[in-house]
Parts: sequence; structure tokens; C-alpha cells
Amino acid sequence: MDERIRVDGQASSAVPVGDRGLAYGDGVFRTVRIDSGRALGWWAHWQRLQHDCAALGLGTPVEDEILADMQALFGDAEDGVCKIMVTRGSGGRGYMPPQPAQVRRIVSGHELPAHARGEPAPLALERSSIELAIQPRLAGIKHLNRLEQVLAREECRARGQADAWMADANGFVIATTMRNLFFSNADGDWYTPRLTRAGIIGATRQRLWCALEQAGMRVSERDIRPPDLGRCRAGIACNSVGGVVAISHFDGRELGESESAAAYARGLLNDMDTRANERRERNDKAGSSD
Repeated sequence: MDERIRVDGQASSAVPVGDRGLAYGDGVFRTVRIDSGRALGWWAHWQRLQHDCAALGLGTPVEDEILADMQALFGDAEDGVCKIMVTRGSGGRGYMPPQPAQVRRIVSGHELPAHARGEPAPLALERSSIELAIQPRLAGIKHLNRLEQVLAREECRARGQADAWMADANGFVIATTMRNLFFSNADGDWYTPRLTRAGIIGATRQRLWCALEQAGMRVSERDIRPPDLGRCRAGIACNSVGGVVAISHFDGRELGESESAAAYARGLLNDMDTRANERRERNDKAGSSD
């Protein structure tokens, strides 16, 4: 599976050494879970991919081309992980981007990692010593510059931890090293860290926010410092590959209702995916009968 790579729609195992994604991190990416050949939550991934490409001036990718790449990599029945990268291509003098840019699309297929198989174990999160830099112009964008997360993941390995939570340079709670965060208080309100200064807006974060609101829950985005979580009864972390995982402890404080909150959130996402698949099947049948 790891050998399955397509570059601009062609099977390949390499990109030019002058690619600006390699040289400068000049590009964006999304990581999509594939279930029986279908991209889970594709609408959210596609929305964010369009947003992030536009934010970096990469234009709008062609959805049908990306879907064709995924179909070529996974067929109709395989499970796995699809990584989509869009770079500014090659060229340009130093940091100055080429005009016009020849955008490059790199799509690869991979097996599910071990942590994404079965129901994940609850996380006990401690603070990472690595802080996220404040840069509003890039906040929320899943760009290819991810050295902060690389260093934080290495720290987790050294500590023997599955994950850790990360703050920005002002001390606000942002995310874990690879997941977005949600919390629920005693009133049943849900809230997630504000990502206008740092962090990544993940597709599963957007899907879960939508699902919670559709279920009648109050959801908001907030600036959160650790003491603000005093009334928190539950915490969950989420990403597109591993789904939703409960947070058993946050900086040593037990969050006793996290596992039930995680199960509830998983149910909402599963229902959303089921409805999406049913709509797709109806549309496919309607298209085949035309």
C-alpha cells in the first residue's frame, strides 16, 4: 500500500527535487480515511482543501481529478488512509514563488495505522513543552510546515506518551499533537479551542461540530486556558484517521464523563456517514437510470 503514489494523476514514486513543497513547505495537505473504497467525510475534506489552497494562492484543485486518484489507489472495497498534497510545484528564485505556478498534486495510499483499528484507548494528556507559534495569516490552514508537531511527537515518544496537548505562545489551549479538541461542561455545552492564531482546522472537527448542532447541542469556539476547564466534565480529541477518542485526564485532572461523550460523538459521526452513503447511493441510482 505504501508504494501506491500518484503525481498529477500518474503512477509515480518520486517528485522533482525542486518541488517547493520539499524546499519550503509551500503547499497544503489533507489526510482522509478510506472505508470500503469511500472517503469518509469527503465534503468536509474538500471544503477545507479548497479553503487552504485559496489561502496560499494555489487556486482551486479539480475535485474529479482527486477522486479519480483515490479510486485508482483504493478501488471499491479497500480500507486505508489517503494523503492528498497540493504544492506550488517547482521553480521560482528562492522564496519568491513562480508566476504562474505549476501546481502539483500528490496523492498516496497507505494502510490504517495501529491506533486507528478498533476503539481507541482513552488519552491522559499532559502539556507539550513545544509551543505553537502565533501566525494569524496561517492559522487553521493545514500547510506543509509541521515542524512543531514533528518535535512534539518526538517528545511524546521520549516521554512514553500516546499524545500531548499543545498551547500557543500565549498559553491558550489549541490542540493535541495530531488531534483537535472538544470539551463539554456541566450544562451540556460543547466548546472547542479558537484557532484564529494557531492550529489546524481539521475536517473531523468541522464534521463533529455540524453533527452536534444538528443534534441540538450548543457548540462554540473559545479562547481556553487550562484553568478555564475547571467546570469541564468531558473531553474528546479527534482526527480523520483515528476518529474520536476520550480524554481520561487533562494535566492530571480526571474527566470522568469523557468515554460516554466520545461514544456519543462517534455515534453522531457514524449516523452522518450513513446518511451520506445513502444519499450517494440514491444519486448513483438516479444517474444510472437517466
